[in-house]
Amino acid sequence: MEEELSEAQLRHQLQDAMKRRDRTTVDVLRGLLAVVANRRIDAGGGELPASEILTLVQREAKKREEVEEFARRAGRDDLVAQNAAERAILARYLPTVLSDAELTALVQGWIAEGVDAMGPLMARLKDRHPGRYDGRRASEIVRGLLAAR
Repeated sequence: MEEELSEAQLRHQLQDAMKRRDRTTVDVLRGLLAVVANRRIDAGGGELPASEILTLVQREAKKREEVEEFARRAGRDDLVAQNAAERAILARYLPTVLSDAELTALVQGWIAEGVDAMGPLMARLKDRHPGRYDGRRASEIVRGLLAAR
């Protein structure tokens, strides 16, 4: 999903899923909207920025991934399938992930511009490409490129 994610957009998608009687999507979006509403209340009201909603979607997808792994170990194929389906629904709202080659090219370009420290490189990556990379993998790539200089 490439456009800015908003609470209103999620509500609209929920209404569409309700009209289609897509129970799984309805449940996932209701849960996600509850998390967004709780975060909005914690933040003091007002509309949450798209980057924060994206972070919440990622967190919810990660929860499903962890539950799926526990269910797999417990031999609960029904829960594995349910959580995989819910993660697939949440994945619709996540941006495409940068490949290792794309991350490497971005970081190499920034190093060539003179940014030559781990913190500023990771901050630039976070600011310009939020939610589009695995943090652990990105830090490995940055460390490797900085060490190779």
